[in-house]
Amino acid sequence: MKKTSLQLGWNSNSFQSHRLEEVLPMLADLGYGAVAITPDVPHLDPRYTTPEDLRRVGAKCAELKLDVVVETGARYLLDPQRKHRPNLLEVDDSKDIRLKFLRHMVEWCDLLGAKVLSFWSGAMPEGQTTEGAAARLADACENLHSLSERYGVTLGLEPEPGHFVETLEDYGRFCKANPGLVKLTLDTGHLLANEEGQPAAQLENWKDEIVNLQLDDAHYGIHEHLPPGEGEVDWPAFWLAVAQAELSCPACWELSRDSHRFHKLVQAQSPLT
Repeated sequence: MKKTSLQLGWNSNSFQSHRLEEVLPMLADLGYGAVAITPDVPHLDPRYTTPEDLRRVGAKCAELKLDVVVETGARYLLDPQRKHRPNLLEVDDSKDIRLKFLRHMVEWCDLLGAKVLSFWSGAMPEGQTTEGAAARLADACENLHSLSERYGVTLGLEPEPGHFVETLEDYGRFCKANPGLVKLTLDTGHLLANEEGQPAAQLENWKDEIVNLQLDDAHYGIHEHLPPGEGEVDWPAFWLAVAQAELSCPACWELSRDSHRFHKLVQAQSPLT
């Protein structure tokens, strides 16, 4: 593992068969410095989680010196039959369900001690136009920003394959039209799925925007999160680019399809090895 100034960690969607309270000390013992929490059925299900639960988790993370990111990419949390729906771009009022959820997550950031809320735009709904989607997203981000500023939380917009904001170019276009609302959550595997070249080449260009990194390997043109070494990311070049860019932010492995081997992967990627 390359020594970096990043706070390396894991996303909770990568250890769905482990209890959160058992993984947190494991991460600290292995030298990790961050955890990305995806509120979902396995961990901190919003339907059942209380403010006291969140304060307890936040206090444990602070005790273990783990930086916290709240990541909101749960697949079926808001609709059991439609992945990632409803989203912020819906043509009807169901967009407000997603917005209400994200505003709730900003408040969760405060209780957990998280400084970054990561989210995506959502895919284009049927019947929506490019102009309508852009306006919907801008309105939602303005709404969220007014709340997140109050809590000292930074919004990290993640370009996601198949979504309205899919590429770094899409992200840049949105930010140019709506300055000051969001920063960048950058996913290494998404760069191979959507962009040309290696992730290392993008870090210098976007280093001032990045507030959160999601780590995963991938093959070019394919959106599938893979453990490091099983795809085409040049990891030595990536760690070198991180050091040269002097990035200092949470960087969590996101390998939800590999939860069954988390106990091995978490040790293999330990900053102590």
